[in-house]
Amino acid sequence: MATAAGEGAARDLVPRWEMTVMNTSALPHAEPVPGQGLTYRMVAPSRADTPRIVRDWVVSVLRGAGWPELEERARLCASEVVTNAYRHTDTPEIAVEVALAGDRVTVYVSDCAPERWPQADGGGLGAYATGGRGLALVAACSDDWAAVAQGECVKVVWFSLVAPPGQSTATGATGVPVPPTKGSGMATRKKV
Repeated sequence: MATAAGEGAARDLVPRWEMTVMNTSALPHAEPVPGQGLTYRMVAPSRADTPRIVRDWVVSVLRGAGWPELEERARLCASEVVTNAYRHTDTPEIAVEVALAGDRVTVYVSDCAPERWPQADGGGLGAYATGGRGLALVAACSDDWAAVAQGECVKVVWFSLVAPPGQSTATGATGVPVPPTKGSGMATRKKV
């Protein structure tokens, strides 16, 4: 049987942890708002709540970058494209990129179902159909969009929004406007 002194010695061998609580907003941030001329990425599981999460994230990036004039169109288009990836594919994850460049914001939505191509015309829907108009909305609300294959395993649906003349523009670290970029190996289709 251990003595009181032995118990005290054994207690001293047990590590003691101290908890420090810190508010992370008090930490210095290298860049307080989303940077212009950069690309932001997120990957989310393919779930029913993913379109809401993505559209809120896209709006947060645009709001932080100072482009409030593009928020509502980006919210609608992101929601439609991500909803399509969730509803019409069996992909386990949906990847989203937001590229801020020049006067243009381009959002890329990738899934692992290149065999399932979106139908922009709605496939001959009747007047009372409750679905099938998402890409028609994307075409109407965006300045450009396309669906492209990226290799054999990935499909990307992207849309671009151009800031109205005289509105905010994305600039690089030097303050000089950054030219629009295309995703790696992605083809573009002009809106007619």
